[in-house]
Amino acid sequence: MKEEYIKKFYNEVSQALQGDYKIILEPNRELTDDWIEYDQVKWELEDSIQNLVDKLVKDKSMELEDKILSIYNHICLNYVYDGNVLYFFRRDESDINNIKYIAVDWYGRIVGPEWIEKRKKHNRRICYEFSRLFAKAINEILKPQDKLEAFMIGDKENLHYSVGLTGEEYSIILDLDDFNKLKDLTRLKLGLTLEGIKVLRDNSGKFQKCIDKFNENKLKELVEVEELKKLRGKDDIKYFNNILKILNDYDIDPQGIFEYMRIIIENEEFEIEKIWKEVNGDGEKRYARCLIFNFDSKTYLLDSVDKTLNEINKERLDKKVFIFNPEENEYPYYGG
Repeated sequence: MKEEYIKKFYNEVSQALQGDYKIILEPNRELTDDWIEYDQVKWELEDSIQNLVDKLVKDKSMELEDKILSIYNHICLNYVYDGNVLYFFRRDESDINNIKYIAVDWYGRIVGPEWIEKRKKHNRRICYEFSRLFAKAINEILKPQDKLEAFMIGDKENLHYSVGLTGEEYSIILDLDDFNKLKDLTRLKLGLTLEGIKVLRDNSGKFQKCIDKFNENKLKELVEVEELKKLRGKDDIKYFNNILKILNDYDIDPQGIFEYMRIIIENEEFEIEKIWKEVNGDGEKRYARCLIFNFDSKTYLLDSVDKTLNEINKERLDKKVFIFNPEENEYPYYGG
C-alpha cells in the first residue's frame, strides 16, 4: 500500500514542480526506482520532539492533521536554520550556461555519531536534519496504520529537502525552511501565517482546512512593518533601520534577520552582495550571512549577527572577520 502511494506521490510532484526530485527513505524497503534514495543515517527523534510525539500519541481528542501541524509549529518555534551550511556551498562554473551550486555531503546529510552528539548541544539544524526529524515524528504518530506515510523529498542536486506525506486521502509537501523565501522557521516566531505547506492532492479538503484553521487570526506581515510602510518617507536607510528595530523586539536568529532584510531591501530594487561574518561562540567557529549594498554613493553593511545597518568603507572591513569569497577548505569544519 505505502509503495503504491509513494509512486503516485512522485508522479504528482513531477507534474506540480519544476526540476528533478528524489524521495529518500529509511533503509530496508523494496522500492528500487531511480528516483528512490536510501538514507545512510538512522532516523531518530530528539528529546523535545520525542516528548511531544508521546503526548500527541496519547491524545485521542486531536485530529491527525492537527497533530502534524503541532509538530511543525514546535520545530519552527524551537529550532533555527543553520546558515553555516551555506558557507560550504560551492559555485560550479564549469559550464557557463549552467552555473550551479554544489552542497557538501558531510554537513548534516551523511554524518556519524560525533556529529549527532554535538548537535544535541544547540538548536541549529539544516533542511536535511529537519526533514529527518519531522518525517520520523509523523510516522511515529501514524503507527500502526499503513494508509499514510511521511518521507523526505529533495532535489537531485542535494541543495534542499523537505517532507512528503502521502496516502489515500492526500499528498502534501511540508517545507518549514525553504531558503528561497522567508522560512516558516522565522515566520512562526514572528506570529505570522504558515506558508510552507503545499497541497498536491486533498480529496476532502481536510488538510487544507487544518492549515486554514492554524492561520486564523494570523497576518502575512507584521502589523508594525505594515504601519511603517504607510508612514515611510524618502529616507530608505532610515526605513531599513526602523524595520531592524522592529525585528530586534523578536527572538530572530541571524539567518532570519538576513532573509527578512534581504527581501525588504531587494523589494526597494537595491542590488545586494552577500558576504559572511565569522562568529565565535561556545568554542566553535562558524559563519553567518550578511549583505552589502550601495545607495547614494555610499556603501552599507547589514550585519545579521549584530542586527545593525551602518555605512561602511568596504575596503576597510576586517578580512579576518568578513569573508567575501569563501574557498573550499579555508576552514575545514567538522563538528556539529
